[in-house]
Amino acid sequence: MIITFLSCSHTPNKLEEYINCNDELESNGNANIDLRKALKIDYDTMFVFDVFTPVSVVRSIIGIPDYGDYRTPETALICSDSEMCKIILTKDKKVVYDDEYHYNDYQVKINYHSFDTIVGEGIFDGKKIEAIGYKNADSLLQIKKDGDIVILSKR
Repeated sequence: MIITFLSCSHTPNKLEEYINCNDELESNGNANIDLRKALKIDYDTMFVFDVFTPVSVVRSIIGIPDYGDYRTPETALICSDSEMCKIILTKDKKVVYDDEYHYNDYQVKINYHSFDTIVGEGIFDGKKIEAIGYKNADSLLQIKKDGDIVILSKR
């Protein structure tokens, strides 16, 4: 059984709630989940970035040069906690959803390393840098259960 905290609105909480409310997802060991329905957001592309990815690289990869409210994007990192990643959903070259995901705090795990790897360039601390992000344009993800853990991966 997946535990849900309804007062929270982070991505895994929304996914856990959606899975708990849809019996076919809860009972089937290999099903698909539609993230547009689960998150209640219309989007074109999901991007996920590992901790310590420079904001300038994130902007390059998502194609939105002014993403985020950063005073100094050339020295800013997308996340600073080693147990988190950043999820960004875009539609028509605009960010429609932006969330930090502390993946060790939840039973729903997004295997974003199964997504397409995208290399981006940027500036960090005055130096040109390359880093990677992960991209998935399909809103359907495959669900696999491993005990109480639910793993979402690219189909």
